[in-house]
Amino acid sequence: MSAAPEPGGRPAAVGPRGSDFVLRFRANRNAVIGALIVAAVLILALIGPWIAPHDPARVNMLAVWRAPDDTYLLGADALGRDVLSRIILGARVSLSIAVAVLAITLTVGIAMGMIAAWHGGWVDALIMRGVDIIFAFPELIFAILVASILGPGRLTVIIALSIVWWPGIARLTRALVLSLKSEMFVEAAIAAGTPVYRIMLRHFLPNIIAPLIVRASIGVGFIIMAEATLSFLGIGVQEPLPTWGGMIRDGLGQLRTDPHLALWSSLALGLTMIGFNLLGDGLRDILDPRVQDR
Repeated sequence: MSAAPEPGGRPAAVGPRGSDFVLRFRANRNAVIGALIVAAVLILALIGPWIAPHDPARVNMLAVWRAPDDTYLLGADALGRDVLSRIILGARVSLSIAVAVLAITLTVGIAMGMIAAWHGGWVDALIMRGVDIIFAFPELIFAILVASILGPGRLTVIIALSIVWWPGIARLTRALVLSLKSEMFVEAAIAAGTPVYRIMLRHFLPNIIAPLIVRASIGVGFIIMAEATLSFLGIGVQEPLPTWGGMIRDGLGQLRTDPHLALWSSLALGLTMIGFNLLGDGLRDILDPRVQDR
């Protein structure tokens, strides 16, 4: 469903506005629950360094695999490091990577999708063939391949996940822009000699932003899971930075005797993914015009 032009030839942005959006959001259980979980994780990541009870990198050989107690609320790992502190700082690491990947993929994906849809012809074919090549591989497998080639590290994770995630944004953007190209407000802008970049920023972007927000909010869950997977395999973020995937890997060998490390880090990872997925599903229901019309 494309946007209808407002008086003066300017398009109306897709999706509810203002109080209508707030009412729909409050009435959507998935959106509310997801937003609460996401808000809690974001706050934890922002204030983590100030509320962590211990230095997450501090080694204490007297507390190796210590069970939860008054000093170590969620126990300690193989080096005597506080599990709670490492989970809190792990949220900061995961979300910082997710923000970086989103910034890169949205910028590249939206730009490439708009260029492909606007120019068509060989430009469209070239960009979409590149997208198809990346889509030929499972996203996580391709990310593992890229990370294996580049070597472990935070920058490697950001590059690998950006490479596998921008094509989805580009394909979605292309489809949305193609649906708008024949609208009267676009034809009027072209006839008036409006520069292409202004048409894209002023007419296209406001009308395609809603589905892109939904895609991004759901994508954060995938990015965090993929980062944890790369760290679990040893080709992601390295010590001394704490990561949930690395903590799960370190705790697997002690599941029978000391399950607390893998247990709590797995719960943190799972709850965060659920939160972003619920928020994305809720936003899709709120912002999708087809749902609004029902």
